[in-house]
Amino acid sequence: MQVVFQITSGESDVQLSMLGQLHNLLQQAVATQTRIAVEVVVHGHAWNLLLIDGNPLSEKVLSLQERAVKFLICRNTLNGRQLQTSQLLPLTEIVPAGIFHLISRQEQGWAYIRC
Repeated sequence: MQVVFQITSGESDVQLSMLGQLHNLLQQAVATQTRIAVEVVVHGHAWNLLLIDGNPLSEKVLSLQERAVKFLICRNTLNGRQLQTSQLLPLTEIVPAGIFHLISRQEQGWAYIRC
């Protein structure tokens, strides 16, 4: 099973809800012994989810990364917000264009979840 999540909201309640969905998904995968690959594409206003400083959700993101969830951020978002990669949580990956990555994953058969 392969799942790609898209998040564009900077609202903490939306981000927290998505992190909860990820946790539940991983729990069910373990319970059913289902192999799963999960990516989260962060772009638009959601960039704050992956910041090191001032991020109340960073521990939850790090915990999910330890469980093999990949968090990807859009290079266009980084450039638009004038953010440096050094400001991002460790293991954050960068894709040139978040929307292009999402379309590519869908063409490859990944399930798509919009948060």
